[in-house]
Amino acid sequence: MAEDDSQAYQERLDRIAAIFTDLVAHAEVSSRTRCPYRDRHDLCTALFRCRNQLATPDDADRLTCGHDGTFDYRTAWEAHPRSRVRAREKIARIKRDAESRRLGPAGNGHSP
Repeated sequence: MAEDDSQAYQERLDRIAAIFTDLVAHAEVSSRTRCPYRDRHDLCTALFRCRNQLATPDDADRLTCGHDGTFDYRTAWEAHPRSRVRAREKIARIKRDAESRRLGPAGNGHSP
């Protein structure tokens, strides 16, 4: 593969990574304040009883989500919160190492 091709390929990979980074960041922020069972119409999709379920005035079979965004669900999903911190640190370290390998010792984009 020619150097121009690999540089263009790397630029595309970096662009895709940036897009996914933004998506993940938005999802993480949303997960802190929004019930995971609440759909875009504020209806509850949970298949179990929840204290936040409210019957809709026009249809008693449809339930709306009365969650007010004041609590964080993430602790319910994580068995070991410290593991998450360690994983984040490891991912950051791997990213830094990969970037420094791509840039090479002189920072010119050539590997050693």
